[in-house]
Amino acid sequence: MLRVSERKAFRNCPQAWWWQYREGLVPKGAPASQLWFGTGIHYALAEWYDIGFARGVEPVKTFTSWVGKERQEYIQTGRNEFGLPEFEDAWTLGISMLNHYRAQYGKDDELETLAIEQPFEIDVVDERGDYVCTVAGTFDGVLRDHVDGNIYLWEHKTAQQISTAYLSLDDQAGTYYAVASQVLRAHKILSPRDRIHGILYNFLRKAKPDERPRNSDGFYLNSDGTVSKRQPPALFHREIIERNAGEVNRQLARLRDDALWMKAVRDGKAPILKNTTFMCNRCRFFEMCQLDEKGNKRAVEVMKKRMYTVQDPYWDHRKSAAELCTVMYQSERSSHRHGTPYVLYVQRQKHSLHMTDCTKT
Repeated sequence: MLRVSERKAFRNCPQAWWWQYREGLVPKGAPASQLWFGTGIHYALAEWYDIGFARGVEPVKTFTSWVGKERQEYIQTGRNEFGLPEFEDAWTLGISMLNHYRAQYGKDDELETLAIEQPFEIDVVDERGDYVCTVAGTFDGVLRDHVDGNIYLWEHKTAQQISTAYLSLDDQAGTYYAVASQVLRAHKILSPRDRIHGILYNFLRKAKPDERPRNSDGFYLNSDGTVSKRQPPALFHREIIERNAGEVNRQLARLRDDALWMKAVRDGKAPILKNTTFMCNRCRFFEMCQLDEKGNKRAVEVMKKRMYTVQDPYWDHRKSAAELCTVMYQSERSSHRHGTPYVLYVQRQKHSLHMTDCTKT
């Protein structure tokens, strides 16, 4: 099995990917604060946007339950004017973000939720039809915007700074988009005539609102009434990214290529490389990697047993497998206007599980 999100981990550093996804190593103790916090926000939004136009549990209530009173965490929200990191208590930060999110968007009355946290699995095969691997992922949501009438994938993001320049090249959401229409039709969430129009990114910046007074133009003011040189960026941002047929085929081709490359590493036909950069000290395997670099295999094995636990990185997809679909790439001469040699076919499998085993719809 291959998670859509693990492709980035493999590209960043094959060695770290191997330890995390092939050996299943997870550091003992609480999960990393940044990942844990983002998961809590996602969970709160998933519980809020109920199916249809209904809205569920208030996001703040869900997040409060998620955090719990016993855990105290501090989340980096950025850097101050001297370049030093700034931190906020996770509980108060999350509540502030979600309260102002509700104030900003209300109940999103124009948005109809079609699916929430929708899992899927697809089999990837090569041009000869030979099985490569099963790719698994989860859509944050699927919605219909009744302002323009279009259907979108719903992608929630939390970040210290909101950056959108990369979105047209976003592999993870791009892969979701490439397979979404076929997968959702197979689940009967979409009709045969429906299609996904694009990806609606929903950004929440990890920050509390600026409490300084503002003038009539909306600019924040200093204590003396002058306009401040430090104007905060937006707390929230939504942006729609559309993908054309050529981009879809590029995504599918790259998905296949990634899967083949990773399979070669798994099968021992390609080496497990390391990508050593100045960011290495932020890696969960940094100390162990230093021992590995010294060639001290025994110390590495001891550290694995003492500092890490072993978990199945695919447990959630094994527990509630989505209805299997097959993604086939067939080389052929095509008169398609984009000139792509790849064609996507999706077929339902007779042995797949019932949809009620893997969906919230």
